[in-house]
Amino acid sequence: MVANVTEGLAQRLSRVTPFYYGWVIVLIAGLANASRVSSAVEVSSVFVPALTEEYGWSKTVIASGTTIGGIGVMFAGPIVGRILDRHGPRIVVPVGAILTGLGCFVLAGVTVAPMFIVAYAFVRLSGQALVQFPNQVTVAKWFSRRRGKASALLVGLGAIGLISAPITVTAIIGRYGIGEAWMALGALAIVLGVVPTLVFGARRPEDIGLLPDGDNPMSSGDAYNDAGSVIDPDDWTFSEAVRSPALWLVAISASLYSLSSTGVGFHQLAYYVEQGISAGTAAAVVSMFAIGLTTGGITWGLLADRVSVRGLITLEYALATGLMLALLSADTPPEAFAISFASGLLVGGALSMPTLLLANYFGRTNLGVISGILQMTRGVSLGSGPVVAALIYDFTGGYAPAFMAFAVLCAVAFMLMLFARRPSRMTR
Repeated sequence: MVANVTEGLAQRLSRVTPFYYGWVIVLIAGLANASRVSSAVEVSSVFVPALTEEYGWSKTVIASGTTIGGIGVMFAGPIVGRILDRHGPRIVVPVGAILTGLGCFVLAGVTVAPMFIVAYAFVRLSGQALVQFPNQVTVAKWFSRRRGKASALLVGLGAIGLISAPITVTAIIGRYGIGEAWMALGALAIVLGVVPTLVFGARRPEDIGLLPDGDNPMSSGDAYNDAGSVIDPDDWTFSEAVRSPALWLVAISASLYSLSSTGVGFHQLAYYVEQGISAGTAAAVVSMFAIGLTTGGITWGLLADRVSVRGLITLEYALATGLMLALLSADTPPEAFAISFASGLLVGGALSMPTLLLANYFGRTNLGVISGILQMTRGVSLGSGPVVAALIYDFTGGYAPAFMAFAVLCAVAFMLMLFARRPSRMTR
């Protein structure tokens, strides 16, 4: 019932909107992604020094919630992907935003470690699996020729929260306390993540009488199936895709990079403080990472419409290897700002490029469930990176061994992407 009402509203709006309605989808998806910053390691890293000082929790304990949430993301990926293919984001994203907000409200009153781990795992699962992932898939379904540009805008809008949140949260913690900071993040998730998608969202352009990119139905020459979808000869079924080595090469390489980038992202504020940089400056460094992420998301997305997406991802992983090593000697604010910005540039592309590559390889029809495999493998890594770095830190007393290990993982990801070429239908 709700789906029919919202589809009808989207259809009516699409007729009066002076531009392709897909850009409205990008806007509401970007707002929802901005709302779920509480589940991003770049924001949760701001809480690490405060929680350690307030409650004496170790970095491993604090990071454990991220790992458990990542395991939840792993199991949720294929299920959420199948729901997206059938019903779209109208229910999934609002539910995810509500759950993310409620999790933050619970965290505001938590004072014991086990409860913190459970509550933050819940926030991580909701924000990643039910908000960010569905929006990436939805935008890819609404575009074909302009998919890179749409992805660039999505990342840019979503990064608004990452840019402002570290400094804002640090200021709230310093002035009011940890609980008030979580409350603010919870309110943000519910305000921006629920209503826009619920009211204006739509599963795919065909549901409201449009075609991808806003093409003219009369001149496109496309054929349709019984469900009203464009018949694309490049679309693969899920069973065909999972038998393709390309899918697993993309998924595994993305997972290795994600483990490394989240491991650094979660601990970067604490690392820079230990390097002798003040907490306020370190928070600004984290915001510089978000600025780099925004710039990178836009830049890589625009390039994706012009050059090989696989080539872009391969380049990202190669550059990430060098940055992980450069991080070892970053002990001044200028170095920290430069490396953080450069790291953000790479993460900005890595957030969306693998999904775009899968859309290019396997088509739009079953992109949700196929991308669920990517989300499944990457979900574990997104949660494991912080704990891996924390365990190494607690065992060795420093971050250097962890960052060197992450450099090796990025190098392996680079090698795997060299072989992740477009699969041939003849090999299915």
